[in-house]
Amino acid sequence: MFFCSVVELNFSPVGEEGNYGKVCVGAVPLKTFEAIVIGSGATGGVAAQTLAEAGVRVLVLEAGPDFSPQEALGREPLNSMRRVRGLLSGQHRQQVQHPGYWKHNPLLYADERQYPYSTPKNEPFLWTQGRQVGGRSLTWGGITLRLSDLEFKAAERDGHGCSWPISHEDLDPHYTALERQFAIHGNRDGLVQLPDGCTTAPLRFTPEEEHFSHVLKNVTEIEMIHSRGFSSHRPSPECPWPPSSSPASSLKRAIATGRVEILAGHLAERLLMNSDQSRARGVIVIDQRNGERIELEAPLVVLCASTIASLRFLLLSENSRTDRGFHDPSASLGHHLMDHVSTCRFFKVPSLSGRQSLQDLDPSSQLSGAGSFFLPFGSCPPSRKGLLPFLRGYGLWGAINRFDPPWWLKRNPDFRLGFLIGHGEMLPSDQNRVTLSGTVDRWGVPIPHISCRWGANEAAMVDHMKVMMREAISYASGQMQPLTDLVKMPFFEPVVCNMEAMKEGAPPPGYYVHEVGGAPMGDDEDSSVVDPWNRLWRCPNVLVVDGSCWPTSAWQSPTLTMMAITRRACLKVLKP
Repeated sequence: MFFCSVVELNFSPVGEEGNYGKVCVGAVPLKTFEAIVIGSGATGGVAAQTLAEAGVRVLVLEAGPDFSPQEALGREPLNSMRRVRGLLSGQHRQQVQHPGYWKHNPLLYADERQYPYSTPKNEPFLWTQGRQVGGRSLTWGGITLRLSDLEFKAAERDGHGCSWPISHEDLDPHYTALERQFAIHGNRDGLVQLPDGCTTAPLRFTPEEEHFSHVLKNVTEIEMIHSRGFSSHRPSPECPWPPSSSPASSLKRAIATGRVEILAGHLAERLLMNSDQSRARGVIVIDQRNGERIELEAPLVVLCASTIASLRFLLLSENSRTDRGFHDPSASLGHHLMDHVSTCRFFKVPSLSGRQSLQDLDPSSQLSGAGSFFLPFGSCPPSRKGLLPFLRGYGLWGAINRFDPPWWLKRNPDFRLGFLIGHGEMLPSDQNRVTLSGTVDRWGVPIPHISCRWGANEAAMVDHMKVMMREAISYASGQMQPLTDLVKMPFFEPVVCNMEAMKEGAPPPGYYVHEVGGAPMGDDEDSSVVDPWNRLWRCPNVLVVDGSCWPTSAWQSPTLTMMAITRRACLKVLKP
């Protein structure tokens, strides 16, 4: 059941006196809901759709506003003006480091002053936050890769960390259902390290990519494949939202059932537990307009807030924090935070298609999840000097002639621009974790403290990435150069020169926006936070299905797997 009531809370934040405030009736309809889904992004949309299509009445909670498509996408030059404001005000001091910030409407990147976090000195973490209906699915690149059993069971091979309690076979029907729903583009490549999906025809390579593929195939053992994912978005009255976003897909279908309502502008703070702390009876949310706290009750809670936000919510809800919380027998909540380690190289190659913008001739050639390519080394990257000096694997994502500016902004207009960016598996380490800070936010809630740094394994992997990038680019007669040596960037050039992606080494954790871990699934409650069906061990009516439930990071883009895990967990909870 779902309702609001007035109660007093006496939960004292670390380092602060007093209570969290009064929980009271807000602008919330007094209706009955059978499930509360926290978060409206990629996993929240799938959770809402899966439950609603099975007949469940669902309330979706979202901390941020509910933008219209026009508000969310924005337009130029207004978006550029917002970037200037975000830079000068400190609103986006960290998130400006991510390339997507320069592509999307800055409104889709949360104000860091309102949603702060802390890190150890000299150990930055670049947390990209999407606080609006649709979450980070509105800025997602749209790459959809399956994990293989080489990733699910990696610990059985090398003895590091824990294997997943599930396999590719467990997720295969859910991968397939999502790929069909989203009409994912891609080839069937027959790779053991990257299982084939249920895909439609891949997007064509650009002429320069075709040449790159031909060269690699004929002179090296490096395999190049079409990327798998969504095509670029061209807004229309019929399809105003990017097809990779939840408002265009899963959330849209969920709302169409008539069983889903969205409560925007309300931040989920913590669980409400029953008297014996064996089940959650709902959640407490904070009305972002005025800080009032509201009790919402339902027999099922599905946590889809994104990894760090979910860990903060769980840490605030756990009984080491409050005697009214759930019990985590593993005492590992918040530990083993991971992200993909990456490094990027820009390059130029001779143009095979003149000076005119290919995107003007063929809009589908724009950079996208499907409009790009992969060198999918996975767990078996080529060895150049004996044994590989690192565990696990990585892939190189790239594109050529998909993001070219007008020829008059290029320093050499007869060349096309390309990039290669690696994303590799980060080994789980107990030192990398999310805890609660002694500092509180504007509503008196402890902010997340994120402690995460690369280890020796990640450093060795990045060195290997650099070797393979240099080798692949040289075969294509490319020339590696900094982006600012390839493109004229009036006004923004000083900012771009100082961005982490422009530096020689790996950007800090968080840069790739693939953070996972902290509440891993497992077979044993003494070593995991959730069971193989994503239920909290001692509070089984709470499902944790976003990236926080991952035991390892794998190397593939994680969003498709997160959505498949969500669908699997929600279908399981529906069974009597």
